[in-house]
Amino acid sequence: MEGQKSRAVCGNCKDVVNTTFLTRTYPLEESGIEVPGVLVAVCDICDEIVAVPHQSTTRLRDARVRRKDLSIEARIPTHLEDVIHLIADEFSAPVQEFRPGLLRFYLREVAESAEFATRVKALAQSELAQAPARARVSLRTPAALLSSAREQAHRAGIATAAELMRGILLAAKEDVLDGGEPERTLRLGGAAQAEGAERPRPAVRLRRTRKASGD
Repeated sequence: MEGQKSRAVCGNCKDVVNTTFLTRTYPLEESGIEVPGVLVAVCDICDEIVAVPHQSTTRLRDARVRRKDLSIEARIPTHLEDVIHLIADEFSAPVQEFRPGLLRFYLREVAESAEFATRVKALAQSELAQAPARARVSLRTPAALLSSAREQAHRAGIATAAELMRGILLAAKEDVLDGGEPERTLRLGGAAQAEGAERPRPAVRLRRTRKASGD
């Protein structure tokens, strides 16, 4: 609790000192990240941080994990940027919040399925993917996911991040906007709701499709 007193060894004073628990910005030496709002024990003599209580270790661990995220950036045609907005609208989700979830969802599909990666490769080579790249997508994603997706993409013959993103967005267009993969659309709908979607409209489309087919 902030303001509580304790005792600890101060490396700066080189002695056991009285300390006070205060909220400070804590620097992670291994990464250079500064984590704000961390409860720490501060030396009453020199005002240096001398200890971190157990309750603060989770916050610091989460900051270290976030540092392990990697970025992927690519230039894409403007109409593929529009695909992101149209899919977000399908799920009634705020586009800026939904965009990372959409891209991570399809990166995971690539990482987990050689067949899907092959489909993404084919779509990236299609005529619809070849327009001038005047828009840009950027995504931070866990290193393990990006590494797995890149490895699977490489095996499928996808050479660049731009090719990967073009293929992914065209796959999303086919799955959601064209109604080609209702089951995947339902799974994506769950991710959309987690990002603030109001209602899963594509799920209604799936029920109608089943009813029309006589299932």
